Amino acid sequence: MRAISVEQAESRLSAVRCAICKTNGFVIDRRTMQPDGEWKGACVKCRYSFPVHTDMEFYQRTQPDIPYRLKEITCPACQSRGVDLDFRIVMSVREAHYFVTCKTCGHQFPERSTLETFE
Repeated sequence: MRAISVEQAESRLSAVRCAICKTNGFVIDRRTMQPDGEWKGACVKCRYSFPVHTDMEFYQRTQPDIPYRLKEITCPACQSRGVDLDFRIVMSVREAHYFVTCKTCGHQFPERSTLETFE
């Protein structure tokens, strides 16, 4: 499992919208970066902050449903199934996203998580 850089995470966050103002410009506050892979993302426009989780190896070991879910995600580019989990965010109590890479073609895209929302 490869580690993602802050710059890579910031660029990929633009694929989702802020839970408050609905824009798609985000930064990672480098002052909040923890050694365990917990970061804080923030909207550039409204400064809404949310957790960015980057330790996916630990997450997949402790969440038994995740490996099965990752095998079922379909790539929008090549339509094949199966992705690698790069990092995840919890944008709000109703919205969480996995940032994944297709195992077949390498396409990177966000996938809305249904396993981490609390409705």
